[in-house]
Amino acid sequence: MSKVLIISELSQFEQEIAEEIQKNGIEYLLSEKNPENILRQVEIFKPDIILTDTNFDNCELITKQLKIKTQQQNIQILLLLEKDKAIDFLNFADGFISKPVCKNILIHTINSHIKIKKSLEQLGENNRELARSLYQLNVLYNTSSQFAGTLDKDKLYNIMLEALEKTLSFDISCALVFSTQGDNKLYINSLCEPTESLKEALALRAVLEYKNLFVDQPLPHKTDLEGLEIIKNVKPSHIQNIFDLRALNYDSLFAPIKVGEHFFGVIELFRKTPFAKEDVTCFQTIVHQVALPLRSATLYEEIKNTNIKLEKLERLKSEFVSIVSHELRTPLTPINNSLEIVLSEQTGPISDDAKNFINMAKRNVTRLSGIIEDLLDLSRVQTGKLDFKYKMTNLTPSLELIQKTFEQVAAQKDIEVNLEIENNLNEVYADSHRIEQIISNLVTNALKFTPKGGKVNISAKKVSENEINKTLLVAPICDISGDYIKISVKDTGIGIKKEDIPKIFEKFLQIENSLTRNIGGVGLGLSITKQLLDAHLGAITVESKENEGSDFSFYIPIADKKKIFIMDINHALSSCEDVGIISIKEKNECNFINEIIKENIIKLTKKSKEYKKNNEYIVLLPDTVQSAVDLMEKSIIAKIQKHNVKNCDIVLRKAHTKKDGKELLKILDKINIASL
Repeated sequence: MSKVLIISELSQFEQEIAEEIQKNGIEYLLSEKNPENILRQVEIFKPDIILTDTNFDNCELITKQLKIKTQQQNIQILLLLEKDKAIDFLNFADGFISKPVCKNILIHTINSHIKIKKSLEQLGENNRELARSLYQLNVLYNTSSQFAGTLDKDKLYNIMLEALEKTLSFDISCALVFSTQGDNKLYINSLCEPTESLKEALALRAVLEYKNLFVDQPLPHKTDLEGLEIIKNVKPSHIQNIFDLRALNYDSLFAPIKVGEHFFGVIELFRKTPFAKEDVTCFQTIVHQVALPLRSATLYEEIKNTNIKLEKLERLKSEFVSIVSHELRTPLTPINNSLEIVLSEQTGPISDDAKNFINMAKRNVTRLSGIIEDLLDLSRVQTGKLDFKYKMTNLTPSLELIQKTFEQVAAQKDIEVNLEIENNLNEVYADSHRIEQIISNLVTNALKFTPKGGKVNISAKKVSENEINKTLLVAPICDISGDYIKISVKDTGIGIKKEDIPKIFEKFLQIENSLTRNIGGVGLGLSITKQLLDAHLGAITVESKENEGSDFSFYIPIADKKKIFIMDINHALSSCEDVGIISIKEKNECNFINEIIKENIIKLTKKSKEYKKNNEYIVLLPDTVQSAVDLMEKSIIAKIQKHNVKNCDIVLRKAHTKKDGKELLKILDKINIASL
C-alpha cells in the first residue's frame, strides 16, 4: 500500500485531504508540528509522497531538509500552493497542486508521483544490477588472465576462490581437490571460525556429493574421510566469530570442477543471503574457467615427472655405458699385446694361415677398441666430463696429418684422398685433438661408404656468415655471426636420402640399406661429431644425393673475444654440478671484461627457477652467502672505475643464492656503467 505524509497547520484542510486519500486506498499520516519530529516521522513512516502546505511555518526550510534527506529514497515532495502565489523554493519539490484543491486532480497527481517513485526505484535497482554485472565481468576477465599466467595448481585454486569471494561474497566455501598422487585435500575458506562439527559435516557432505555424481560409474579418484587433509582459512577480521552446523542451512551453490572426462574436484559455496540467478551463472563460469588451466597444469606436472624419470634413466644408461666400456677396454690391451707377441714369432714359428687369422683378430681388436672409445666419448660428452684444451691453433697441420693417416687405408680400397687448403688459413680457438677427431669421423664415414675407385676430397678455407647455406644446417646454432673456417669432406659414395639426413646424427642409428648392413658399425661417429662441434660453437651442413655422394661441411668460428669467453664459460659450466646464470652485454670493446667476470665467479643452484642451460651469455659463480648481484655489481663497478671505461653495459638478471637458510632473490634489470 502506498503512503502519504501530510504536512499542514489547517486541521480541517488536513482532514478533508486525508479522507479523500484514504478513500482511494492510500495510507496517510498527519505530521507533527515540530520540524525535527517531521524528519523523524519520515524516517519511521517511510512515505512515498510528502504533501506539504506552503502556508506551513518554516515550510521553505523543511522542504529543503526533506529533499536532501529523502533524495536516496526517491520520495516525491508535492507542494500545495495558493493560486497565483509565487515562491522561490519550487526547485526543492517534485511537483505542486494549486488551491483550492480539486479532489480528482489531487488523487491523480498523487498516483502519478507514486508511479514516478516506483519507476525511479526500478531504474536504481537496474543500475545497481548493471554495476554489479559489470563488476563481475571485470573480475571474470582479470581472473581469466590470471589463470593463463600459472601452471601451479594451488595458485589456480586460490585465484578461483579469490574471484568467487569478490563476485559472490560467500560466507563459506568448501572445495574437495584431487591429486594424481592420491593426497586429496579439502579447502575450507570461511568468513568466521567453523566449529569442529561443521568441518566434519562439510568434509562428509563434499565426499558424498562427489560420490553421488558417479552413482553408476567407477570413481575417477578414490577418496574417503580417513586420510583426507583439511586445510582451513579464516578471515582474520572475523576470527572471533564462529559458524556452527546452522551454516549448512544457508543458501548454497555446488559444481564439479572438470573439463571433458578429466575430473579435478568439487566445490560448494554457502551464503546467508540467497544467491541470485546471475550469481549462479557467475559461479559456474568461474568454476568452468579454472578447469582448463588445471588440465594444463596436470599435463605439465606429468611431463615434468616423466622428464625427471627420463633424465634419471639417461643418466643410468650413460653410467652403464661408461662402466661397460671401461670393463671391455681393460682386457683388450693384453689381448692385443698377446697377438703382437705371437705374430712376431717370439713364441715360435707360425704358418702363413695362422698369421692371416691373427691379423684378422688384430683388426677386429682395433675395431672394437674404436667402438669402445666412441662409447666412452659419448658418455663423457653427456655427463660433461669430456675435457677440452682450447688454445689458438692453425688447423693446417691437423689436416695434413689426417690425409697421411688415411692414405694407406684408402689405397687398400683404391680410393683417392685429396687435400686442398687455402693459403694463410686463420687461427681458431679450439682443441686441435677434438677437431682432428671430427675430421677423422667424417673421413672414416666417407671411406666406409665410398666404393672402390672413388674419391674423397678434404678442403679448408675461410668463409663469412653470408656464405653459409643456412638451409642445410643440422640443428643450427643460435647466433651465426662473423667469419668461420669451413672444412669439407666430399665423397663419391652411395649418398643419403634427403629425408634421412637428420637421422644420421642420432645415437646408435644407421640408415638402412644393403651397404650399411654389410659395413656395420654402431652409429656413434656423427653423434659425437655434433657434440664436439657444439662445444666449439660450430655448425655442420650436409648435402647429399643417392648414388652420387655426400658433402659434409663443418664450420669453426674464427677466434674473437666474445666467442672465446662463451666457450670457456660453457666448458666450465658443463663440468659443474650446481650452476646459475648472469647475462653480460658489451657496447664497446672492453679488453679486460673477460678478466673481470672470471675474477668474480659466484655459483648458483640448478634447482633455482632462474637456471637456464646453454644460455648465450653464462657466467659460473662460486658459493657465497652474499647476494650474487651485489657481489658482481660492487666488483665490476670498482674495476670499471679504476680503468675509467665508458659505454659498457652489464646486465645482471635473476641471480640468487641462499642466505641464512632463506632463498634470496634480487633482480637488477640494468646497471648502466656509462653513467659512473
